[in-house]
Amino acid sequence: MNYFGHAAVASWRAGKGGLPLGAMLPDFTTMCGARVTGTSDAEVAVGIDLHHTTDAAFHTAPVVTGLMRELDARLERAGCARGPRRAVAHIGTELLLDGVLVEHGEYRDAYILGLEYEAPLLWRDAGDADRYGLFITRMRDHGVPDDLKRPESIATRLQRTLSRRPLLAPSPSDMAVIAVALIEHKPRVEVAADSVLRVLRAALA
Repeated sequence: MNYFGHAAVASWRAGKGGLPLGAMLPDFTTMCGARVTGTSDAEVAVGIDLHHTTDAAFHTAPVVTGLMRELDARLERAGCARGPRRAVAHIGTELLLDGVLVEHGEYRDAYILGLEYEAPLLWRDAGDADRYGLFITRMRDHGVPDDLKRPESIATRLQRTLSRRPLLAPSPSDMAVIAVALIEHKPRVEVAADSVLRVLRAALA
């Protein structure tokens, strides 16, 4: 599950901004290249645990794995290379789901509360705090990721992310295939979103 989805799941539990922040924190620190080693904020710690529990349920849910296989097959039929194809099938499905979830007011509120929450965090390496500080400032300035409603914006995000990984970097022809596949896959994710959330609620109950 991607970071906005984790904030959405955190909104199902009572708490303030620390819970959604903690739920998003593992993704955030990966995105900015920092590593958190601990926190004295109990709510943030619960959110971090929730992140890992949610991911475990999400990545084994048949409705989710089915969506990822379907997008993978769509990309393969259109000639996308294996590396970017497998990455997009996974990450692209997650981002398309986020594009559905951003329509919900309570999830948007939880996301903003998490971004704005100031938590005491312990860092592994010198410079991690600064990297995270620059990153969270950019995220706050950007606000709710409404661009995820548009498959073309997701394609741009994927290109930017995967281009840093030689084995996953898509070629221009791969990107043309990916852009079309995301547009075609979007309605499938929209239909399946409620089922995904029901599975997660049951697993986390």
